[in-house]
Amino acid sequence: MAITITWSVKDMHKVIATGAVYKVDWECSGIDEDTKKTHSRSGEYTHKETTTVTPEVSAPPLRDDDSEKGKLPTAKPLTVTKKATPDHTASGFVAYDSLDEATVLGWVKADGEGARIEALITKSINSKIATPTNSNGVPW
Repeated sequence: MAITITWSVKDMHKVIATGAVYKVDWECSGIDEDTKKTHSRSGEYTHKETTTVTPEVSAPPLRDDDSEKGKLPTAKPLTVTKKATPDHTASGFVAYDSLDEATVLGWVKADGEGARIEALITKSINSKIATPTNSNGVPW
């Protein structure tokens, strides 16, 4: 059983003034070449921006006998991810007119998302293929 997976970009959403693509509509389909069983999924990729922030911390009231007197609490930095429009002035920005499907699908499949979707499609197709539990014939 060989399952063939095919990815495609169905539509892209961009800012006209800058050509920045902020959303991609995609589809991924699979077919088992032997049984012709199929499955597909579609979805959208939205450009995200990740920043690190350190929350402000105020000092708690201290007692006279507090051994931590004079020390301020520290806050751990937090990673925040949010939807954003790509910065068209950033290095590495690819202008809309210069994009190709392979580049855009690279965004869609990044961070293991492509492998996750392909595994779901493969699992679905395999579940549609009946595995025989009985057979007939002679061993010679």
